[in-house]
Amino acid sequence: MPPERRLADRQSVKVLGWIACVVLSGSLIYVFVRSLVDGPGEVDPVFLTLQTLASLLFLVYSLRVKNRVFVTANGVALLSAVGTLVLLVRA
Repeated sequence: MPPERRLADRQSVKVLGWIACVVLSGSLIYVFVRSLVDGPGEVDPVFLTLQTLASLLFLVYSLRVKNRVFVTANGVALLSAVGTLVLLVRA
C-alpha cells in the first residue's frame, strides 16, 4: 500500500495556495505601482520596514521547506516591499 499523501501535496490545496499567492502578489504590486506613480506619501515607513523584514524571513523559511508557492509569494512580497521602501527613502 503506498504511503498517504500529505494534505499540502493534494492538487486542491496547491490550487488554493497559488490563488492566495496571486491575490497577495497582486495587492503588493498594486501598492508598489501606486507608490511609484503617486509617490509614497501615505506609506508608513515602520510598517514597510517590518513588512520587508517579515517577507525576508518568510522567504528564507519557504526556501528551507522547499515550498514553491511560498517561495513565489514571499519573493514577490519582498521585491515589492523593497521597491516601495526605496521609493519612500528617495522621496
